[in-house]
Amino acid sequence: MTRAMISELNTIASEDFEKAQAMLEGINLVLGTKYGWLNRRVVFFDKPNGTVAERYASAHDAWTYAE
Repeated sequence: MTRAMISELNTIASEDFEKAQAMLEGINLVLGTKYGWLNRRVVFFDKPNGTVAERYASAHDAWTYAE
């Protein structure tokens, strides 16, 4: 995803989290990715198939790493 897309999702999440969550689920489905949420910001995981603790221990802010 691009920084603009991630920024828009983060903005929507701060206003209407359920709407942003549904949008991110659709993006994950279409792109085959496993982005998630942490403090209403889009994140990606080093271990997306790990336990919840493993996923969030290695979560990274998606906007920071986007191109």
